[in-house]
Amino acid sequence: MLEFWTNLTYTTKFSAIGFVVTFVVGFISMGFLGLILYYPVSFVLRAYPSINSWHGDWVWPAVIMVGLGWSFGFLLAGLAWHLLAPSIDSLVVLRTVYGLTLWAWAAILWWWVLHSQT
Repeated sequence: MLEFWTNLTYTTKFSAIGFVVTFVVGFISMGFLGLILYYPVSFVLRAYPSINSWHGDWVWPAVIMVGLGWSFGFLLAGLAWHLLAPSIDSLVVLRTVYGLTLWAWAAILWWWVLHSQT
């Protein structure tokens, strides 16, 4: 198993560790990670009510689930890096795609949650 881990690329290791760490943090933070993730994507979700007007039994589980679900974005971003790396030589572009993938995944998760509540 150790040989398998040492043969992985840096980005694959980073994505795997990022997945595990954010999954644990999403669970332990009891929704704080999901709440923090709302703010960078809130400008694309203006069609939905603001976070200050949310109320009801759905809010806390939704915030927790977004935090947990966002951890899978690291796996998606790692996959995007893996698929694009052969055709893109720029490390800056690959890192930008990685970050945008994480941001887009947070936006998709929050859109899905808010869309299902309206």
